[in-house]
Amino acid sequence: MESTAGVREDVPPRRRRSHGARPAAVAALIAIAVALVGCSAGGAGSGGSVVQPGAGAGAEGVGAEDAGAAAEDDRSVIIEGSMSIVAADVDEAAAAALDIVRDAGGRVDGREEWSDQSDEGARMTATMVLRIPADSLETALDALRDLGTVESLRTSTVDVTTEVQDVDARVAALQSTIARLESFQEGVASVDDLLSIEEEISQRQTELETYLARQADLGEQVAFSTVTLSIQSQPSPSTAPDSFWGGLIVGWTSFVTFLAGFAIVLGVLLPWLLALGLLAAAIVALVRWVRRRRPPEPPAEPRSEPPLPWIQDDERRPVRTGGTPPTA
Repeated sequence: MESTAGVREDVPPRRRRSHGARPAAVAALIAIAVALVGCSAGGAGSGGSVVQPGAGAGAEGVGAEDAGAAAEDDRSVIIEGSMSIVAADVDEAAAAALDIVRDAGGRVDGREEWSDQSDEGARMTATMVLRIPADSLETALDALRDLGTVESLRTSTVDVTTEVQDVDARVAALQSTIARLESFQEGVASVDDLLSIEEEISQRQTELETYLARQADLGEQVAFSTVTLSIQSQPSPSTAPDSFWGGLIVGWTSFVTFLAGFAIVLGVLLPWLLALGLLAAAIVALVRWVRRRRPPEPPAEPRSEPPLPWIQDDERRPVRTGGTPPTA
């Protein structure tokens, strides 16, 4: 009996220890999953290769060219460039460039047109931002060269292979970690453990969305090359006179142009002038008729002025104000 009682007293502490160890076990699982993410990302980002022991020197020599070609094909490169063309008709050349890009499977992200005035004359310019598939870039550039005279062509490449591999590895690792964490939720009975796992899933999901956006952006830049196309027209000849006869011709042309413009303006205003003239004549006739209907006014009577007083200037010569002084 005593031995049985002793066994019963030892069982409950063992159960309490198991319940207390459950959060630690969940935390350990989460830590292991997070560690796997770092290991997976680091291993894929390093880009290392594994050499099998059974591979001989002959096999290595035979497959050297194929390995180099495969490595070249696996590179992720962003291609950017610019091209300047002089064409006879800017609008026609721009429409042809748009057709070339669409036929290649690309698109136009921006277009701008303006006119410049310089000493050489007026020049039209159109600028287009072309997004061309990288596989069809050379073919599209050859077609664009036929639109006119190529003044300049520049292309540059940026190798983003390492960044693409690193992003791909992190995306795969985060997706795997999220799947493991979701599988842990099924065997968790504690609310605290469940909340902890959900918090970890939320954090990993946020990181995954960021890397997915970067992955899509890199893929789009690698798949579509960016080319800025500038199409310019031939400068129009200057019309400024360079001699006396040239100035005379320009002056006569301007005079004829003025007369033609004046005739047009006069033709436009003539109906209005005739209408206004008839209206003014009717008003003048009405005013004269009204004046004739009025009775004549009687003539005004002459006004008699009173005699002016005499002022004795001195004893010898009297003077009258306002008139001629009498003679002495």
